[in-house]
Amino acid sequence: MKALALLACALFLSTPVFAEPASQESIDRLLKASNAEQMLTNIHAQLDNTMKAAMTQALKSQDAGADAQQYADAFSKKMSEEVKAELSWEKMRDLYRQVYAESFTQEEVDGLIAFYESPAGKAFVAKMPIVMQKSMVLMQQRMGPMMERLQRSLQDTVVELQKKNGK
Repeated sequence: MKALALLACALFLSTPVFAEPASQESIDRLLKASNAEQMLTNIHAQLDNTMKAAMTQALKSQDAGADAQQYADAFSKKMSEEVKAELSWEKMRDLYRQVYAESFTQEEVDGLIAFYESPAGKAFVAKMPIVMQKSMVLMQQRMGPMMERLQRSLQDTVVELQKKNGK
């Protein structure tokens, strides 16, 4: 009988303990400490710049006429407003809360808060927009030549296909 009780006790103690889910208050504190709202605003600005650059590039490659830039600017502004409205902090905050709650335990959130509120964490948050901006510039520099090679390869493939089909 003692053996059975010991076995039951051992099984109980070896059963994994489920981690405590993170509280809404701690998730909000983490979002604030990690500057999530500002990061979302930075994403909006990056999207704006990307859309404007794409529109400018598209206009250069097309002979769209003198007033095309006005239409492109109006379109870019409209798209920017649409993105900002749909991806506003007010709309995205609950999504962030849900994802964080599903992804992190209370212990992990507490650890992340401790990091983000530390001097190193604050430096990380402050410098991350610069890191991302520099990374994007370097990535775009690499993407330009790659896109040119891909475009040449596509043209070569089209020419090869035309030759094969006797055109």
